[in-house]
Amino acid sequence: MRKREILPRDYHMVIAEINQRFYPVHTQTTDDSQELTGFFELLWSFEDSDGIPMAVGPRHTTGLVSFPTYAAAINYCHRRCEESQFLVNWKKNAARCELYPERNAWYTQELQQLTGNTPFLCPSLFEVHAHVVLYDGTVHSVDAGTIDDAMCQLYEEVAELIALAQTEEHPTLLIEQEYA
Repeated sequence: MRKREILPRDYHMVIAEINQRFYPVHTQTTDDSQELTGFFELLWSFEDSDGIPMAVGPRHTTGLVSFPTYAAAINYCHRRCEESQFLVNWKKNAARCELYPERNAWYTQELQQLTGNTPFLCPSLFEVHAHVVLYDGTVHSVDAGTIDDAMCQLYEEVAELIALAQTEEHPTLLIEQEYA
């Protein structure tokens, strides 16, 4: 009998055999990785909604994640680990990527005209933090997944704030203009 492959510890997964089916499960251990403190089953509905679909073969949509062979369960665990690393790297790269620099330059110019200040971008590991100081000295900030989204969201929110402030300052003037 061949020796079965064991998953690496950093996968935090084991494969349970129940009634000749193989179920990958997440494990939870103590801080020193000595004692198993719990496990969590995986559902196809979660995999279908949040995971990257498999390239070939039929896709399950309901029930517990299980396989007819141990090798298929091992392959699933390797794919799941690779997928999580891929998604983390994708989010890191997306936070540093600027797809529309000319549009962001326009947003920067418009924000400078609206506030008198240049917006400041601070990319972090998985998102971008953007803020600008308004004329009254308050700081308005947003968080987004990309530089482009942060600039767009910052512009839209600041423009709306300034429009609201102007209507509150001159409500009668605006009403008179509507009826004129």
